[in-house]
Amino acid sequence: MMKILYISDLDGTLLDKNARLSKYSAEIISGLIKKGMLFSVATARSQSSVSILRNLDINIPCIQLNGVLMYDFINKKYIDCTPMDTGTADRIINILKLFDRMSFVYKFDEDCGINVEFEKLQNEVERNFFNARKDQDYKSFRQVESIKANENDRIIYFTMVDEYERLKPIYEEIKKLPKAKPTLYSDNYSDLYFLEVFSADATKAAGVLKLKNMLKADKVVAFGDNLNDIDMLKVSDVGIAVEDCVEEVKNYADIIIGKSYEDGVAEYLLNVYK
Repeated sequence: MMKILYISDLDGTLLDKNARLSKYSAEIISGLIKKGMLFSVATARSQSSVSILRNLDINIPCIQLNGVLMYDFINKKYIDCTPMDTGTADRIINILKLFDRMSFVYKFDEDCGINVEFEKLQNEVERNFFNARKDQDYKSFRQVESIKANENDRIIYFTMVDEYERLKPIYEEIKKLPKAKPTLYSDNYSDLYFLEVFSADATKAAGVLKLKNMLKADKVVAFGDNLNDIDMLKVSDVGIAVEDCVEEVKNYADIIIGKSYEDGVAEYLLNVYK
């Protein structure tokens, strides 16, 4: 029997407009997992906010921070990390300082998880981001006077949210760095945009292929909705976009399914297994 890995983005794809997994989707997908379906997620979130999946019985690793980390739900630990080299991280920090727009900077520690440093909170969305995550497990926040890239740091991720016009020139400058991978995409819950930067060796696509090899799957079916999902859809055997996705994403999808907030992913999976 062919071994198929089904992997879904979260925000704008599996989750509804309020960033929640519906009870219906949780019941359908958990039931299919119990029947043997290989299902996991590939998300820009880290484990601290992936707790929204507590009603979903995922039993294989998932991809987090757009491919930077892989987390094992069963053993409750990170099993793979792709950090930046210190020189690249330092150049990114200098670019951000040049534009007077420092981001949240994620540093990884195998024992403590993710330590997030920031200089100041720039807008209401960043304040909400901080307040929603500051007391969660797997991640700690620390305000510092000046962000630095030290040799002993394992810097894995930069993230900020702001108006497109402010982030676009920063994105263009960071794009010139050969060992950095910036991604600029719209926030599902506001009119602002996310700019996220990580190692060029870490993408959702790379994470999906690692997981495919780890599980010895024959085929990958991936679901997405936003620009940071495109590389994942391209490397999958079947790339699927939800109907309410960013319009450009449809150009890279083999199949268009129902809307995210109408349980499009769960309905598709249910029909496949029927």
